[in-house]
Amino acid sequence: MSTGDGAPLASRPEHTLRAAAHRAVQASPHYRDLPAGGNGSGSEVDGGADVRAKWADTPFTSAADLLRGGLRMAARTGVTAYASSGTGGSAKPAFFTARDRAATVRRTAAGLVACGVDPGDTLVVAHGFGIWLIGPDFTSAGEELGLRVVPVGKGPGIAHTLALLRELGADVIATSPGYAQRLAALVGPGNAADALGTRMLLLSGETVSGRLRASMRRSWGLDAVHSFYGSAELGHLGCDPAADGSIALTSDLAYEVLTAHGPAGLREGTTGELVVTTLFQEGMPLVRYRTGDLVRLTRVGQKGPVIPLEVRVLGRIAESAVLESGEKLWAWQVEEAVVGAEGITDFRAYVDEVPMERQWFTTGDRLSVRVATQHDRPLTPEAVRRLIAGLREMSLDMSAAVGSIEIELEWCAYDDLVADDGPGKPRRLVDRRDGFPAPAEAPAEAGGAR
Repeated sequence: MSTGDGAPLASRPEHTLRAAAHRAVQASPHYRDLPAGGNGSGSEVDGGADVRAKWADTPFTSAADLLRGGLRMAARTGVTAYASSGTGGSAKPAFFTARDRAATVRRTAAGLVACGVDPGDTLVVAHGFGIWLIGPDFTSAGEELGLRVVPVGKGPGIAHTLALLRELGADVIATSPGYAQRLAALVGPGNAADALGTRMLLLSGETVSGRLRASMRRSWGLDAVHSFYGSAELGHLGCDPAADGSIALTSDLAYEVLTAHGPAGLREGTTGELVVTTLFQEGMPLVRYRTGDLVRLTRVGQKGPVIPLEVRVLGRIAESAVLESGEKLWAWQVEEAVVGAEGITDFRAYVDEVPMERQWFTTGDRLSVRVATQHDRPLTPEAVRRLIAGLREMSLDMSAAVGSIEIELEWCAYDDLVADDGPGKPRRLVDRRDGFPAPAEAPAEAGGAR
């Protein structure tokens, strides 16, 4: 299967994808009730009149289908139901059989081994136990590898967690970037890794940019800062063994990339939304599921039964805003501009419409960025000026849009920064002109990332 210019459309051959769609039809009421012939179900996969239909014509599945479909997404078999609030704050169901759980645990365990976790390590799982199964995944994967596992979660409090880590040891800590930064700040000045006996961080649950990774390495005194990637619906999807932010996607799922022009061939440098098809999922099979994540292909392996892929996860597509100038602003761009500089550990960005009395513009936008710093140290006026200059240089289009956008930056204590976060994962970029942005229905623009 290819796009006509020799580039494959997906990481698996079309006959493998059609077989997966057939299994989804047999297992899930959602797919069984879709119109036959154009969705990977019905006559198309059963060998009927529409066998000439191409995989590229098969409709996508979205998070909205999960939210609307509820139990109809689940197979008619024994399942465990999970729900993650996600970035939007709405409970999104996920259904796993025992075999599904075992498969995602195996994938996580393989990731731990690839990143260099040793059998004698103590693995501290400082994750909430509802985000993508991430807490149970790391816990079960560590147990399967024979590690000593300490599932501290996120409570009852960070000071209590820190005391426990000092007592039991923490060779490897699996947590979110924000929580790891808070742990390092609570340890105090110096090397957090030495204070806790830590040699490796496994970060997940949030996008990890290059600057954030560099900041984490400085605050912890570690080079081994790895990213793990997954979702509530799909479980573990991959990790970066080289600790460079390039996620090696697990090989037992199928992947595509969706751009503004439709499904794209798998070429290095392609940027778009990651699309996943489960091949053997029993509890909730998913066909052409749009993850909502903007990725850039960093490596495309040789063609074969499986095409190895590596991606850089740039962030959530919904976390973007189109400014008056026509520039599309992404949360990851703001993060690249501020996190790590001047000791900044976290941020929230807001876009508002403001009146302007300038040539060509009667209204424009204001980008307001609130930042928190390590140890809650206030920023100097000179640091604020430098950061605002950096925000103006996020992209060439932003530099050209100086007449239509105002940029302001405010320092605040971390507790004040997160006080307004609603349910689910925090939104790093909020467009307040029309309320919170809805999940994107249109695919990401090709080439939208630096």
